[in-house]
Amino acid sequence: MHLKWGSLPWKIWRPHWKNRDSFGGRRITYAILIALTFLAAIPYTAVNRLANYRDLVAFDPTTQLDIDVPFIAWMIIPYLTLYLYYPAAAWLGSANETMWKQNLVFHQMMLITCWWVNLIFILLPVEIDLRHLIVGVEGTHWEPWYEFLHGADEPWNAWPSLHIVQSTQVVLILRYWYPTTTSKRRILHACLLIMWILLVLSTMVIKQHYIWDIATALLLTALGWVYWMKPNLERLKTDEGNKQFDELMLAD
Repeated sequence: MHLKWGSLPWKIWRPHWKNRDSFGGRRITYAILIALTFLAAIPYTAVNRLANYRDLVAFDPTTQLDIDVPFIAWMIIPYLTLYLYYPAAAWLGSANETMWKQNLVFHQMMLITCWWVNLIFILLPVEIDLRHLIVGVEGTHWEPWYEFLHGADEPWNAWPSLHIVQSTQVVLILRYWYPTTTSKRRILHACLLIMWILLVLSTMVIKQHYIWDIATALLLTALGWVYWMKPNLERLKTDEGNKQFDELMLAD
């Protein structure tokens, strides 16, 4: 038994699917990236600003370990690599028609996850009160990086960490699409995992997230993958799943 939210393609994709060979065969990729901008990035920003305006705190998850983890200025670089994960998934889910279908459904489920996390930000807001632990960047070349980050993100994007949720979802889908069947792929998988581990660590060491945020994000993503995402992606490999997708996408 598994969840089926977002398992059927949305109507907004129909014109893109029918004309998927346009834009050099990349119309679906561009449609996904535009959808992520308008249906994920903009709503997230609005919720982040709303939580900051309300200034309400549901609970405080701070532990001594959150305080003791050392601040490492250069780790903002792996933190910002999150913005490479989105185009990676949208671009690489393109090896065949089944993968294109999975690409659309995966991103639908990714969007739904984002909306659920935004709801948590509203209903159970937590302020990330760690930025006072950032020291030693004043007057260095790292200072504008942190000014940009703190200007873009108010400290109300706590749990579960969307940085972790979304990056992990992309890692899982890439590993699903491209299993380690060759030496080259094993190397690429290792590089991907190293990048992801650095991203996860960066959320703590640049004082953007609590350990609670990371733990809940990993739990949410793992459960979502096993009981929701993967079963629905597998269904698109079946004749029934393919037929249902085509009927919905080719309807007038």
